[in-house]
Amino acid sequence: AHLFHALLRMSLLQLEWLFVIAVVLEWLAEAQVSFVESPKGEVYIPPPGASVKIVRCTTNASASIEWVHSTFGVLNEVVFNIKRENATSSVMILNGTVITLNPAVLGTLTSTQGSIHCQAGMTNSIDFTFRLGAAPSVVTQPSNTTENENGFAIFSCVFAPTLPAPVQMGWIFTNNSGHTMTLQEERHDFGARESVLKISPLKRADAGVYRCVIQNEFAIIYLQPGYLIVRYCDGLVTHQTDRALGRKFTLSKIVVANGTNVIFNVIACSNPPVTEIRLSRSSDGLFFSSSSSDL
Repeated sequence: AHLFHALLRMSLLQLEWLFVIAVVLEWLAEAQVSFVESPKGEVYIPPPGASVKIVRCTTNASASIEWVHSTFGVLNEVVFNIKRENATSSVMILNGTVITLNPAVLGTLTSTQGSIHCQAGMTNSIDFTFRLGAAPSVVTQPSNTTENENGFAIFSCVFAPTLPAPVQMGWIFTNNSGHTMTLQEERHDFGARESVLKISPLKRADAGVYRCVIQNEFAIIYLQPGYLIVRYCDGLVTHQTDRALGRKFTLSKIVVANGTNVIFNVIACSNPPVTEIRLSRSSDGLFFSSSSSDL
């Protein structure tokens, strides 16, 4: 009997040691776990109607992963739509429509009191925060303009501050032949944040439609088009001796004797077309003008 009790005590002591060893081994394993993927900085929740977004925490080895708020503690997997993806990965599925309809969930995720991190045993990921995102919002659309050849044209589009800020802006041009291209910087000055487009010097081929495009991770917005008309003229203004007096409808001064007849042959071309040419009289002389451009 004494021998039996002695062996039993030894067995229990061995079991205790085995348990201690197992705990130590588990502790060492957890201490070696690290995060190879996790959210960082600000993570934006999709606005209502946008596509579902997935954020992920992944470890280098099999581990139990929890999502922990520094103020509110461990986040409930059901309430916050957290799912175990595999032995090393856990994801939070962000559905903006569902989240915004649940003030408690939205308030917890976007609370400015504290931050969130993933936890695997004794290892924590980098802290991050959630913010409710929004699609780009337009304040000012490009407007139509008519400018002279060899001059310049300016289009602008203004957008409201949103989170996240637009990650891409650009201008798309469709010429009068229907060919569409993304503008480069060769003759195009995009200005601050590419919201201002300056085209200089203007050529006839620049006439067409200009559209501003802004995009962030939730939406791409094509603004209403701005139409550019480039005015030009190859015609001459002549008098009866057929001597060229000037281009673009600029007449030099002609002095004739009182009572002398003068015949002007006016040839005009422009874009848009000249629809009417008028002759007016003032104390300084006679002047030509038109309904489509200054002559």
